[in-house]
Amino acid sequence: MPETIPQRTTTPCAAQVRLDDGSSLDVTFWLLPDLHRERGVTPMSVLLEEDRRFLPVGLPGGRSCLLSRDALVTVAIDADGPGGEPAAPEGSSLDLVTLHLVSGAEVSGVLSTTALEGHGRMSDVFNLAGRFVPVGVGSQLVFVATSRIARVAF
Repeated sequence: MPETIPQRTTTPCAAQVRLDDGSSLDVTFWLLPDLHRERGVTPMSVLLEEDRRFLPVGLPGGRSCLLSRDALVTVAIDADGPGGEPAAPEGSSLDLVTLHLVSGAEVSGVLSTTALEGHGRMSDVFNLAGRFVPVGVGSQLVFVATSRIARVAF
């Protein structure tokens, strides 16, 4: 029997997360390889939508912890980093939005969407969204938990 268990190679993705208790953490998510994606790794949007209730992350100083997905309010990453996704596909629309969170905080930025036939309204976009909606804020991509959004202004 082998003495070590082989592990898949992962790509670190630095992020700042805000939790529902108001705290913020600088963490590292480990993205699995995905050769079918342009950047060769599983993007943050896919990681956040998986069914796992707890996500393993690295902390400063080499420590690790598990974060409850339900406690995540926002996850901010470098838009051009390994967890980001390529530019919006042809036919996408860009909208400036302000997400007013239940905590009173706001996230303002660019929402990129591709409307499905018959579902082109902003309400459709948010009603069809998964657990998180990505918003471009400067050079960052901020994933906002849809369960924490109280109001969307556009």
